[in-house]
Amino acid sequence: MELSRRRFARLAGTAALAGPRLTGQQTALTAQQAIERIQKNAGVPWLPESLDTIEAGDPAALITGIATTSMATMDVLTRASKEKANLVVTLEPAFFGRLDAPLADDPVYRAKKEFIAKNGMVVWRFSDHWRARKPDPLATGLGVTLAWTEYQVGDDPARYELPGMRLAALADHLAQRLHASAGIRVVGDPQTRVRRVSLLPGTSALPATMKALPASDVVIAGEVREWESVEYAQDTVASGQKKGFITLGRVLSEEPGMELCAQWLKTLIPEVPVRWMRTGDPYWRPA
Repeated sequence: MELSRRRFARLAGTAALAGPRLTGQQTALTAQQAIERIQKNAGVPWLPESLDTIEAGDPAALITGIATTSMATMDVLTRASKEKANLVVTLEPAFFGRLDAPLADDPVYRAKKEFIAKNGMVVWRFSDHWRARKPDPLATGLGVTLAWTEYQVGDDPARYELPGMRLAALADHLAQRLHASAGIRVVGDPQTRVRRVSLLPGTSALPATMKALPASDVVIAGEVREWESVEYAQDTVASGQKKGFITLGRVLSEEPGMELCAQWLKTLIPEVPVRWMRTGDPYWRPA
């Protein structure tokens, strides 16, 4: 653990402690003002209580740039700071738990908080309301990244009818388009031909798999409980049905949706640069 403490301490000091400097061509905008603009234009009623809160930083800070990401990892924060994007809009929590419960005695937690403070950054979670938009931005973004928009079924960005291909070829296509290193896992015969695809990006429970798989040749999910959805898919295949089930991992499946978020924010907040920061596949090789 001592190594991690030293490494994070070094990371915490990599960017200069300097306040935002806006040129005469820019309009000063605080993090709070940017957030309020997003709230007013979210396209869904803003709930009085939700996960979408400022997780770290001073809401009065002037912003020099915005970065959207599926998860505000230390790597993402470091790259955002170097790019002068001091408002980080994250889909998932920055501090290792659904409710970002304080971990004051943990050195990794403290170093991350220190990095955010020293570099004048603000981390804001945009999860409940972004997911609530219609059509589903996570499924829409994933379909766009996979180059499947022409194969979409009706108005549903979670359903596609592809030219027939083998399940193994589909998995290869996913890995290539999503820049996956090792996190993709597949249930089913690699030679099974698939055409009808359902997307379940993010996290999904067993009922979603049970609804999607009978009407599809393959379900592409983000994060599921292995002893629920994966076992259901395994038993479906074992029963003789030509089906496939692919998990991408929660964050990897959500990345395209947050790239879509960056494109939306560019039109909403033109005063500062907006960019998408890839989190990436956290796994480096298959087992």
